[in-house]
Amino acid sequence: MGFIRMGFALIAAAGAPLAWGAVSDGNDCGGFTAAEAAAWLKVAPAHVTREVAKSGDKWVCAFSVGKNPAIAFSVNVASNARRATSDLERYRDDLVAEGDTASWRGKLPNGVYSDMFGAGDEAVWTDINGMLTVRRENVTVQFTLPKGKDAQLSLGKEVASGF
Repeated sequence: MGFIRMGFALIAAAGAPLAWGAVSDGNDCGGFTAAEAAAWLKVAPAHVTREVAKSGDKWVCAFSVGKNPAIAFSVNVASNARRATSDLERYRDDLVAEGDTASWRGKLPNGVYSDMFGAGDEAVWTDINGMLTVRRENVTVQFTLPKGKDAQLSLGKEVASGF
């Protein structure tokens, strides 16, 4: 399985309820609302639309300002924290394997991935796909928008703090 598909497999919802706060399922974007997205984006809430779709076994959440996607992430609910931790470790291993391929060898001056601190129980950033993955207890969230490590880390802290 390729590293990107593995990343998306990592965020496949297992159907168990989220362990954090009042979040009951991945379909509610981990409790992150359009109003919270608006505050983070510094726009009026009326300008933000929220779309939630199930893609395979994961929930994909997107927040747009007008027709422009601004925030996008997917939510995985594992059966327990140990499983979510194991899934994230496998994702790291896949990133290392991908980084050893000819297409990436020598092109990642900061390494294949970086463990990030301050968001959830653990978080991983990779330059390979430009995504931040945050795990807290049995829930894993992977960010695709906004682009960039600093922006995703800021958003990751915001989203994970509400769980």
